[in-house]
Amino acid sequence: MKEDVLLLDFEGVYLFQPKLLERSKHLDLRHLRSVKYMCHETTLTLVGKLVEQGKVAFLGDSAYHHFSYVFLTFIDTPFELVVFDNHRDDTNKVSTLLTCDGWIRAAKRLKNLEAVHIVRRKNELPRCLKHPIYLSIDKDVLSDRFLKLGWSQGTMKPEELLEAVEFLREKFEIVGVDISGEPRDALEMTRSEEINLELLKILLKDEFSRATLRSSSQHHRV
Repeated sequence: MKEDVLLLDFEGVYLFQPKLLERSKHLDLRHLRSVKYMCHETTLTLVGKLVEQGKVAFLGDSAYHHFSYVFLTFIDTPFELVVFDNHRDDTNKVSTLLTCDGWIRAAKRLKNLEAVHIVRRKNELPRCLKHPIYLSIDKDVLSDRFLKLGWSQGTMKPEELLEAVEFLREKFEIVGVDISGEPRDALEMTRSEEINLELLKILLKDEFSRATLRSSSQHHRV
């Protein structure tokens, strides 16, 4: 259902992903200024008032990964943060702004966050967690052989990422998900959309199944 998936579109990238756009709620944020790479607390508050806590939020380019923080503030129960990212995003910079490479350090101060797990490779996946998890996926964890994002990337294959997410989906309660890492080259957008849709199939497996069953039954009635 559309309300399950929210697109935070700061640059219009999701207009180039029609299949994803069709099954999502699109929030056009191109009017916002000074939000790429970092933003002020007042902007976070503003975006927090505009968004809803859906099941999966897409954030666009990795340069907007700091908006994950908004969704973490919605969680009112103890949880653990699992982040797929080629960068640690917890730099110790003195700044009044929340940055895309420092948002995890800010998140660690949230009272309900019990632990943070950074995953760069499939063998780094946490296997024993004590709390529900919030899952934050930056597709820069993938090798640029499979998706070119325009900055340093990891070594994972798309299949490894999908298998890791499926493991977490089956083993642990997930209280929220965000996905970033959209390409800057329009030619890469089709591949990125394919990966996004595959991730949704895993994360919203039950919802996809019900939709398929409804479709089939309607077809047979006709």
